Amino acid sequence: MLNGSATISRPVRAAVAGRRRVDGLSDRRDVLMGNPQGRRVGCETVAVSIVLDGHVVADGRRVEYCLYNRGARRRALFQYGTPGTRWLSPQLIDATRSAGFELLVIDRPGYGRTSRWPGRRIVDVVDDVRTVLQSVGWERLAVWGGSGGAPHALAIAARLPDQVTACASVVGLAPYDAAGLDWYAGMSAGNVEEFRAAAQGQPAYRPLVERLAADAMASLEAGGIQVAGDYQLPETDRRALAARHQEEGYLERMRLTYRDGVDGWLEDCLALTRPWGFGLAEITTPASVWYGAADVLASRAHHDYLLSRIPGAQRRELRGGHVLSRGDLLAIYDWLANPSR
Repeated sequence: MLNGSATISRPVRAAVAGRRRVDGLSDRRDVLMGNPQGRRVGCETVAVSIVLDGHVVADGRRVEYCLYNRGARRRALFQYGTPGTRWLSPQLIDATRSAGFELLVIDRPGYGRTSRWPGRRIVDVVDDVRTVLQSVGWERLAVWGGSGGAPHALAIAARLPDQVTACASVVGLAPYDAAGLDWYAGMSAGNVEEFRAAAQGQPAYRPLVERLAADAMASLEAGGIQVAGDYQLPETDRRALAARHQEEGYLERMRLTYRDGVDGWLEDCLALTRPWGFGLAEITTPASVWYGAADVLASRAHHDYLLSRIPGAQRRELRGGHVLSRGDLLAIYDWLANPSR
């Protein structure tokens, strides 16, 4: 379980006060943001920010997305971890707002109501991204991805070089076929078991994913954390995940991630254990590679490999493990805004 989404996902309980159609998309205002400045109106929350929750059709497939902090002076696209959801946590929304970014989050195939794409490669998400960017009218943007989303962010930077201004790979993985890399070295036992199953294909992997998802929700609903003990998370990560229970809408967000995201989770990890469909040397935009010193889900060797293969990539070390703090998020956004310094 490459669980960056534990820190960077968002509630489903989006009470919609108004909706209008724009170019076939749903423009939702007054969406529940987990914002303490929002005001209660019956069972709805009217938030200060405006969120566009929409969808496009790409080659006959439905692709859902959310656009946060509309009108901010900077733009970034975020690829969440595995499993995940386009509905972001209050912590990430607040950090994004503080950094002055408008943020686009696209559900990858199999997540939410985004259509599945069996057999897809990491690079194939670029087609969905390109279609959404055209729909929302974005021409230039920064890109970052956390955990299982990091390789997808790198693919976007590689294939959209004229649009991407900077790209950050955060607690992510190296390609499964990386030459000279012991891919499983430094990973916890649970992560090794999961990726070995994914490498065998869907028949071997789906039963494991379904069990992990069910166990995660049972633990969460009992007040625990979603990551099983055999993933051997460091105490800093475990404390951070436990603290998420205090966030508004947390269980709803996790239900969307774990109960409704199994197909997306499956397709992500199958794609991670196949050839990605692009080369790291293709990336010409400013890039940075961020890793946690105590991370047991994506080891430092993976980040060293990325740094050795992405031209000019900058090294950034995080103090903790796999779970990002608000300070980490602000540092990432600061780099995306000023990648040359």
